[in-house]
Amino acid sequence: KRHNRLITCIAIAVLALVACVGVVHTTNKNKIRSQRRSLEETNEMHWIECEARVDSRKECTDICQSERNSIQRKTMHQSCIHGCQQAHVASTALGCRGKTDGKGRHRKHVTEEDVFQDVGVLAHEHCSKFQSVDPKPDVFATCRKYHRAGTKQGYRTGMAAMTAVLEEEWESIKAERLANLDD
Repeated sequence: KRHNRLITCIAIAVLALVACVGVVHTTNKNKIRSQRRSLEETNEMHWIECEARVDSRKECTDICQSERNSIQRKTMHQSCIHGCQQAHVASTALGCRGKTDGKGRHRKHVTEEDVFQDVGVLAHEHCSKFQSVDPKPDVFATCRKYHRAGTKQGYRTGMAAMTAVLEEEWESIKAERLANLDD
């Protein structure tokens, strides 16, 4: 009798454990399916993919097309490309990666204003090599003008690329979850 009672208790405990695991598994599955990764939850893999999707050289070539046909076109176009690319690469990285607190923790989404504070203020430094190039101050001003344009476009391009990366990841997760539900 005692042996039968022990076996019955063990069988009930095993059944209860299996039922709990099934409920937890189903709950976790539903939780994962309903959550989309936010920009603050991105990691190195996402950043690399995001930055790889952006071609700063091509973007700045398009932005600087009007300067290609200007007077002093070679110099103006070079200063445009230089200013734009310097800013575009840096602001794309901010658009893709966001920003951390001083300790490297707690990622946060950056705004366009944040990008202009971090990258835009570097226009003078990035364009300084054109400061004494003739025709003065036009070449230097052109570099700074397109540094600003590169900052703005780079941030927007980085944000769009990261949104696309996260959207593709989300669609992949949803497809995988639906396939698992069918199994």
